[in-house]
Amino acid sequence: MLRRQIARLERGRGRDGERVEAPAVAEEMAGVPVHHIAPAAARVIPAAIFRNGRAGNVWAGAETTAVPFGHPAVDAATGGLKRGALHDVSPAGAPDMAAATGFALAFAGRLLAAAGRDSLWLWVRAEMAGREAGEPYGPGLVAFGLDPGRLVAVTASDTADVLRAAEEGLAARAFAAVLIEPYGDDRHLDLTACRRLSLIADGGRATGILLRTGGLPGPTSAVTRWRVAAAPSRGGPYPGNPVFAADLARNRLGPVGAWMMEWRIDEQSFRAPRIGVQVEESSPLAVPLSGRLAAASGDRSPRPARPGGAVVPFRRDGR
Repeated sequence: MLRRQIARLERGRGRDGERVEAPAVAEEMAGVPVHHIAPAAARVIPAAIFRNGRAGNVWAGAETTAVPFGHPAVDAATGGLKRGALHDVSPAGAPDMAAATGFALAFAGRLLAAAGRDSLWLWVRAEMAGREAGEPYGPGLVAFGLDPGRLVAVTASDTADVLRAAEEGLAARAFAAVLIEPYGDDRHLDLTACRRLSLIADGGRATGILLRTGGLPGPTSAVTRWRVAAAPSRGGPYPGNPVFAADLARNRLGPVGAWMMEWRIDEQSFRAPRIGVQVEESSPLAVPLSGRLAAASGDRSPRPARPGGAVVPFRRDGR
């Protein structure tokens, strides 16, 4: 059906190359008229996403150029999370891969909160990244303000395909956030590739988050570059909010710096961690386990402790 409509559009052009308005097309694909499916330069309709079979504006929120982090010091240095730009996130070390992923997901959560909870978001990742770091987990995504039902997940075989899909996602203007996750050090992920992503994000008013996992930070043209490490949570004996040791190594909009950033799950934003949270002594989870726990189980009576350095002879009967 799409080929027939393209042929009709081609017949609607004049011999001298002048564009002639084609007749209205009644057929629709997924709720969008076929004559709206054209190269980006020829489109005159606003950027849209698919919602319930119809088209809706991706910028459902207020027209702002940046989204506040919620952390006063970080907002003062960066002016907030800039829209229509590329941001670079990498782990400080191999053990911090999960922390960097959570930090990047928090960025996407802030962007979706500003664009509207019904907005779509795209996650393009290498196949090896899923094998090494694990696949997306629904309740974990919700903790960062991300609806798994609005996720468009793309798995690519190599870095070249990841970059190609990311460029298409940024140019589509259909996603509030585009999370780009290649894996390892690859020659395709050079300064030219980052520059292409930045230009597409800037021209299409889309926001890209480049998550580098399994490799060393390479050259980048991103507006901000973050190096993230895991930090202790301050929930006491209970699971607390995630805390990140974030190092802003590059900032084209202001100064750089390093901060402790706590992600507030209930408010879906960052803040400075609270200081002075102590473990309650009355809590049973705070009581250390006894070294005689195994000996006290069952009907065995605990043996008296021997002095340090005592020599225990073997019995001749083999017991």
